[in-house]
Amino acid sequence: MNEGEVYFGLIGDGFEPDAITKFLGIDPTRAKAKGEPRPKKSFWIISSGNVEAEIVDIYKLSSTLIEKIKPLKDKINLAKKQFNLESYLEVVLRISTDESISTPSVGFDSDVIEFLHEVGASIDIDIYRN
Repeated sequence: MNEGEVYFGLIGDGFEPDAITKFLGIDPTRAKAKGEPRPKKSFWIISSGNVEAEIVDIYKLSSTLIEKIKPLKDKINLAKKQFNLESYLEVVLRISTDESISTPSVGFDSDVIEFLHEVGASIDIDIYRN
């Protein structure tokens, strides 16, 4: 099976993740403050959740995630300025080595690209073999 997850993150040097949660009004999937126990920076993440399936559709995962946080665009931009944060979209794929299983579909629709542009987010894709 293939596995995949898409998450939107805010990262910075030493901010309190609870302050971002309160500021945005939405709970993160994961968050840690710098040094807790190892992060070099604080981070706040909202995730699509991990999907394990023969076909992992990054188009769909990213679109569903961005639709959830799209109404927060202005707050995200304010938080970035106020807390000196960077934003990013992370794609994590674990691809089966079984050649009979299809490889994941990786891409982003125009709404996702527009949102990422509007919040100044980068895209990072990590691919691993299962």
